[in-house]
Amino acid sequence: MDREWQRGLEFRTPTAAASLPPAMVEETGWDILLALHFDERCELGLKKLASLISVPPKVMHRWLAKLEEHDLISAAEQESTGELRAELTRAGREMLDNYLSATSSLVARAHH
Repeated sequence: MDREWQRGLEFRTPTAAASLPPAMVEETGWDILLALHFDERCELGLKKLASLISVPPKVMHRWLAKLEEHDLISAAEQESTGELRAELTRAGREMLDNYLSATSSLVARAHH
């Protein structure tokens, strides 16, 4: 395989590696993090979250515990309904923002 394309890759931000998630975050974890990231008004209840990521609630709850253990999410109660929900922590939001920023700049450079 020709590896010439790799020479054209340029990482302009020293934080690109720092924006990667912990190694324990697999596809289900990513789905949860991304769903929470795009839930700007923090209205996504756990039932709806399980439906969005297409996993049984039991599996989702195990992932929520793992993500909370790594300080990427926290539990919160929705004020108007009292429903339990998950939300990104500051560290979780910063990690996702950095990752999405780093990957979007890679995609933009790949098209030029």
